[in-house]
Amino acid sequence: MGASIAIIGAGPRGTSITERIAAYLKERGGGSVTLHIIDDAQLGAGRVWETEQTRTLCMNTLAGAVTLFTEPGATVGAPVFEGPTMYEWVRALRGERSHPLIDAYGAPLPDQFTEELRATRPESNPSRALYGEYLRWVWKVALAQLPAGAEVVEHHSRAVSFAAEGVQDAITLADGSVVHADATVIASGWVLPAPTPAQQAFADSGLTYIPPGNPVEQDASRLGAGERVLVRGMGMGFFDLMALTTINRGGRFVEDASARSGLRYEATGREPHFVVTSGRGYPYLPKSEYHSLPPKADLSRLRAAIEASAAPVSFGRDLWPTLARDSYAEYYRTLARVRPGALKVPLDAILTAIDATDFSAAASPDDILPVANALTAALDGMSTEPFDMAAWVDPLAGTEKLDLEELNRRIAGGMEVDIAEAVRAWDSPLKAGLWAISAGRKPSAIATQNGRGPREAALSQYMAFGQMVGSGPPLFRTRELLALFDAGLITFLGPDPVVEATDGRYTATSHGRTVHAAALADAFLPGPDIRTSPDALTASLRDTGRVRPFHGSASPETDDHTRRTVHPDGELDTRLHIVGIPTGKQWADTTISPMPGTDPLMLQETDKTARSLLTQAGVL
Repeated sequence: MGASIAIIGAGPRGTSITERIAAYLKERGGGSVTLHIIDDAQLGAGRVWETEQTRTLCMNTLAGAVTLFTEPGATVGAPVFEGPTMYEWVRALRGERSHPLIDAYGAPLPDQFTEELRATRPESNPSRALYGEYLRWVWKVALAQLPAGAEVVEHHSRAVSFAAEGVQDAITLADGSVVHADATVIASGWVLPAPTPAQQAFADSGLTYIPPGNPVEQDASRLGAGERVLVRGMGMGFFDLMALTTINRGGRFVEDASARSGLRYEATGREPHFVVTSGRGYPYLPKSEYHSLPPKADLSRLRAAIEASAAPVSFGRDLWPTLARDSYAEYYRTLARVRPGALKVPLDAILTAIDATDFSAAASPDDILPVANALTAALDGMSTEPFDMAAWVDPLAGTEKLDLEELNRRIAGGMEVDIAEAVRAWDSPLKAGLWAISAGRKPSAIATQNGRGPREAALSQYMAFGQMVGSGPPLFRTRELLALFDAGLITFLGPDPVVEATDGRYTATSHGRTVHAAALADAFLPGPDIRTSPDALTASLRDTGRVRPFHGSASPETDDHTRRTVHPDGELDTRLHIVGIPTGKQWADTTISPMPGTDPLMLQETDKTARSLLTQAGVL
């Protein structure tokens, strides 16, 4: 009897692991193995990218910047298996180019995608449903690569418990069946943690409450027409909820050159009125409209510091000062190019001052602002348009005493600037400086991952800052938000809200500004937590001692070379592997789709996991 491997989760990572298993098996000339594919969502696409969902929801990644195939030079053990990026796949479907995999396996799509395919460019944000179609096609291709001797058994059910039976794992599914495996990988993506006490109280209050979750699974129909709805979260989850309750209710955004957003909203009367708030209180900045893929930021100072550092690495003391220098240098280089008259001294003098700034008293593991302020002070008087990074770390600093009307004027005016800078794109000094901040997240995370750096407040502050300036919505969503504000359907409350459910309504307060609402929606997706998740499969892993938290974090600890889990006593599990999003507190870049030309960490992870699965199952 051949070996058996269970893959729990058949989204992008499960698909990639399957393809990597095929690559290892083909390299060795085959092998007798049964792959049990376990998922109650759509195989290949998973739940987030399900192909039947509304096409109103878009990716926050560009069509030309995502792939699920390894490329020459990739850090993988099995032979590279090249395939098209999503945009190359789209072009092939349009008949603009050929690709042997598409010629071999085809990719017919429903007619509803015809217009989207026609309009897609490398810098487009495709619908999540279309990306799901790409993933489903990759899944089909991956299965076709498995050699003779490899069998695939699909289980369209959810894994609910996990136990050891001799030298195998026994995985019980929701339909009552049991799968036995010689090696197992959990690639389940977003598994929600237990609700906080406050969230549970809201759920038990009898008031309308939409808890955090995947936007396509949140029930926006519960938000009534004209109802005042408090929304916590101002990232992509909020923009999704905004689109679902406007566009999907018949509202229309119409091009209007006289509108400050460039759009005019034509309401249907079916929309709720959103009161929006978050920890920072300001919307994520829109992505720049480059009309191409984004530029590569110059992070030479940061990279040099990483290469020169030895563990343990202090982000606040060792890395942040160099990244801040890179950001200021990018700003002033772009300013010198587009508005040279704004410089009062030569650019070389500014760059020299940036590199000569003394951070001995400013660099701290606790706060990123002193370094930013030191650079701003060091460059004082050298330009008529100085860069003040601190103003973007906290865009609403100093607004604590503004009343609600004044605050909303401030935020709406700021959004006008955000839109204008995003349109300038290549020619925006501000966007150049902030793009360096965004781009620094991956190398900084890698340099400090897996306990190589202490957990510092400065690193958490920086990651939140980088997410706000670099992981915001496509520009058209910010235009839509401002159009809704001008249509009287959005109110901004401010930062650090305190929310209570009393007297049959929600009350939210931010720095003395108070509003009441009939409903509350949490428009964010919290990370998985191995310690508290109510998910039945996760609970069984805890109960049977197959996992432990990584350094007390929310992530299960896994081995670097195999992604096998670590038991509470420190021993490596002989069969169980966990990959992807649940391990984000230990490993960097777990939520990022693979980008072409970057040797993606996700594909490195799926490759080493595939090799370990085959090894632990006795195939390799």
